[in-house]
Amino acid sequence: MSERKTVGVSLGGGGIRGAAHIGVLKVLHEAGIPITRLAGSSSGAIIGAMYAATRDPEWMENHFRTFLNSDAFHQLGTDALKKDRDPDSFLDQIARKVQDRLVIMLAMSRNSVIKRERLEKAIQYLLPVKSFEELAIPLDVAATDLVSGETVYYHSGNLIEAVVQSSSIPGFVPPTTANGKILVDGGVSAPNPVLELKRRTDLVIAVDIARRNLAPEPPGNILDIISRTEAVTSMHLNDLMIQAADVVIEPDVLGLHWSEFDQFEPLFQNGIQAAEKSLPIIRQGLHRSFWSRIKFWRSSS
Repeated sequence: MSERKTVGVSLGGGGIRGAAHIGVLKVLHEAGIPITRLAGSSSGAIIGAMYAATRDPEWMENHFRTFLNSDAFHQLGTDALKKDRDPDSFLDQIARKVQDRLVIMLAMSRNSVIKRERLEKAIQYLLPVKSFEELAIPLDVAATDLVSGETVYYHSGNLIEAVVQSSSIPGFVPPTTANGKILVDGGVSAPNPVLELKRRTDLVIAVDIARRNLAPEPPGNILDIISRTEAVTSMHLNDLMIQAADVVIEPDVLGLHWSEFDQFEPLFQNGIQAAEKSLPIIRQGLHRSFWSRIKFWRSSS
């Protein structure tokens, strides 16, 4: 008799790039892949919670589209973050210098761009349940403690609060202070929380939506250098984490910034395409016995 394997799906963070997660979950669901646990950071936590609550990718797709036209979304103010100016124009160069000075002044006087309540309202709109105990599939939600530098995982209790903490992008949303911890986006320490699932499930599928295309022009000022350094560090940490997965699904995220919410459709479709290509290897992993997997791992090491 063949053993029934537990399957974990790890969903990385990336703002609107998380639309690809919906496409991936749609394919896995329709293919009958038995997802027994999910883990997510940031937007991965949001999409993971939506699926864990409903097991209904069609509802997720429709509900997220509705969200993008709602007051809860527009109040987040992500439109102001889009970088769509001409970088070669003289006026843009002047505007950039003024903007950089304003950013520094803002950073010295505030700890965020928007109030936490706006993100909380958006999460409440997106999630149909309020607690982990109401979920149909177990879920691990990652947040980062800036005091200890460790990843904090939530598995029970207040789901809304956990997902808000996991989605609190540093500088954009204020951190949460609780029990001696300062909690921010899970993607800071666990851009793809594969390791949490590795010890809980037999087969781990990681969905990688990391942004890897660095701007071709060299960083020109302090802010550019800091931003580039953060991007490189995050990219390498993400790549190290997904190496622990049994299967990695990599949708084409088009190099998009996390705030480009008008790009839902191509990201969703790219998630579908990437998942469909990965189905054969996922099925192979599900049918391989425990001992043959050990033998395979030894022969590959």
